Amino acid sequence: MKQNLLKSMFLGLSFLFLAQFSFAQLTITPASGPNVCDGTAAISNTSGVIQSSITWYGNGAIIATNTFQIGNLCPGVYGVNYSQSTLMGIDSLSATFIILGGGPNPCANFNVTLNTTPCSAVSSNDGSILSYVTGGTPPYSFTWNQGSITQDLSNLMPGFYCVNVMDVTGCQMNICDSMTITGANTGDTLVVNNANCGPTAFGTLVQQFEDCKFNFNACASASMTSSNMIGNDTLQTVWTFIDTMNVTMETYTIYNYIPNGMANGCLNLQFILYCPIKTGNVNTIVVNDIVELSGLSDLNDLVKDPFTVLNPMGNELNVQFDELTSGTMKLFNINGQVVKTQTLTFVKQASIATTNLSAGTYFLQLEIGSTVYTQKVIK
Repeated sequence: MKQNLLKSMFLGLSFLFLAQFSFAQLTITPASGPNVCDGTAAISNTSGVIQSSITWYGNGAIIATNTFQIGNLCPGVYGVNYSQSTLMGIDSLSATFIILGGGPNPCANFNVTLNTTPCSAVSSNDGSILSYVTGGTPPYSFTWNQGSITQDLSNLMPGFYCVNVMDVTGCQMNICDSMTITGANTGDTLVVNNANCGPTAFGTLVQQFEDCKFNFNACASASMTSSNMIGNDTLQTVWTFIDTMNVTMETYTIYNYIPNGMANGCLNLQFILYCPIKTGNVNTIVVNDIVELSGLSDLNDLVKDPFTVLNPMGNELNVQFDELTSGTMKLFNINGQVVKTQTLTFVKQASIATTNLSAGTYFLQLEIGSTVYTQKVIK
């Protein structure tokens, strides 16, 4: 069964277990009529779900984030993506569902469960994954990311596996899990506690980032090194990881949505850096820190951005600068990952091709010398 990722310890943790489960469960209520928008959808198994990772889609656009349930849905096709924490790290899950206009919904109870048995060693191929499907209308089709079309997998090496399950009516669900290694050193998690607001906290924001190039075993410490409000609903944070020689290993820029808008007080933050494939004694680092929000004047850069962005963007992002500008322009997605980078040399305008980017929220960051400007953009 699903278990919580965190234990309040400063040093790494070790776990011994034989199997792990990933769940993708939705509760769906159809609309009462073909022209009525009163359908609902909810994540029914919220154990370990990272709320800040939840994104709901409709007609290819983001319609809600950071919420376990949505309403006022018209008949149509919808989707949801989210991450769920386990003792082994983070599982990424997604599902496509249909809101019908009256009558029973064929996707209402369609769910997929994975039962994963880890490998016995790093080089062994004795892992297995069993998938279980409930609801929907059989027969079901199975498509795995490594090419298999069987319901279950065996003789697996350590790695990351995903399956897309579809029934005959078109209900779909995509669910992923990590194939790890059984043993005393499996699932080691380094937890770094810098600060905690305690009972004075008005909330907790959690973000996670996958980076399998990071040297987890060389990391000695980590912390949030800067924060900045963008508008009244987005907190930009920078997390810095230090090695044993007190040298910066890597920094990550992460964006957190504040569900209730701007608030005053102490906010707990948690950043989870992980890799689903374990290569050393540690494959997950959980960093806890805090930020004080006491109004826009404390965190928000009140200096006018020296550029103008055409928003929303279409197949390209166009930027007009107030004067000849040199620096670096980066485009981040909602998870803080850089999706586009461009170097500027004495230009008054620039554009970034965004044809291959999906619809959603992005952040344009301009670095001029030691000054960084950030603006939210929509596609």
